[in-house]
Amino acid sequence: MNIAGHSILTITQVANQVKYTLEKKYTNLWIQGEIASSKTYPSGHIYLTLKDGQSELSAVLFSQYAKLLKHKPITGLKVTVNGDLSLYSAKGQFQLQIRNLYPTGQGDLWLAYEALKAKLELEGLFAPESKRKISRFPNRIGIITSSEGAVLRDIIQVLNRRAPHVSCLIHPVPVQGKSAAGKISEAIKLMNQYGKMDTLIVGRGGGSLEDLWCFNDEQVIRAIYNSKIPIISAIGHETDTTLSDYVADYRAPTPSVAAEIASEDRQETIQYLDSISERFQIASKQIITNYKEKIVSLQNRHGFFKPRLLLEQWNTKLNDMDYRIKQSYNSIINSQKKIVDSLQDKILLLNPKTQLRRGFAIAMDSKNNIIFSPDQVKINEDMKIQVSKGIIMTKVKEGKINNA
Repeated sequence: MNIAGHSILTITQVANQVKYTLEKKYTNLWIQGEIASSKTYPSGHIYLTLKDGQSELSAVLFSQYAKLLKHKPITGLKVTVNGDLSLYSAKGQFQLQIRNLYPTGQGDLWLAYEALKAKLELEGLFAPESKRKISRFPNRIGIITSSEGAVLRDIIQVLNRRAPHVSCLIHPVPVQGKSAAGKISEAIKLMNQYGKMDTLIVGRGGGSLEDLWCFNDEQVIRAIYNSKIPIISAIGHETDTTLSDYVADYRAPTPSVAAEIASEDRQETIQYLDSISERFQIASKQIITNYKEKIVSLQNRHGFFKPRLLLEQWNTKLNDMDYRIKQSYNSIINSQKKIVDSLQDKILLLNPKTQLRRGFAIAMDSKNNIIFSPDQVKINEDMKIQVSKGIIMTKVKEGKINNA
């Protein structure tokens, strides 16, 4: 609706426009003040009123942020809070939606924390692609922590239980105070210079933001980033997050978990290897069985039988040819033998000795010429008569020609 050129808005439209403007312009605010009132609801939300000497501001801590608080907000506590302005449309009043709340003093540290975090994140020190892989089966693990307290004891206990074969190199350092950051960064560098380690664990127990501040020191963060040895951070409790956690290759919620991550359980490894061995044997047997079945299948195919059938056919043909050659050869031999036998009979028949054995004789002159006619000899000429069993010497007394 328009009146005299002016648009008339509904309450909801006004609220939505104001809400949009507030949420777009007033974000990530850091505000100091005193808690004038505080009430926690069954939902887990905490509703606050913050004040300074002249003004008050309504605020809310929703349950997902409220459960992370280390300090319970109480009336009269001076705090530094971080959050965004928004409009509560139902009542038409704006309020601060708080994400972080610290007693005054810690707020300054948190501002420094956020500033350094933004700087290092821009440089790429927290990028996932820069993370190194934690060795699954280490031979030696380096531990950088205080020599006193439960952290070192917890790590050693877990390593002894899970992987007693893994050796440890401990570099004790102060984990709190002005000199702590320098000592920690130096220890990381010395561990890298020494080498011979697969993983480093950097850790300490829980504490306040001030207690853990050395792990937000830039030189420690850069030492972790530049380490050639993969680093697991185990700093504070699960709800504590330091910049060292962001730059480390793996962030463990507790020192005990860090030790578990750094070492593979020996018994689990043995069981895993046994399982792999069993699966390998089963798979190998199955592969062999499959190939046997394929071979049998191929052997049963006509194409596989064809070479053997051809060989058998050729063998049959060769045997048949061999038989026929032998038969032909024997026939030729027998035929030639008959011819030879016939010739032999003729030879025997024509052999003079054969005729002599039958009673015939051969007459020869003195010069061993066979006498066929009386004209070949003269009266009183010497003559030889060959008989079967010898020679008779005689003389010609008379010659007569037989014209028969």
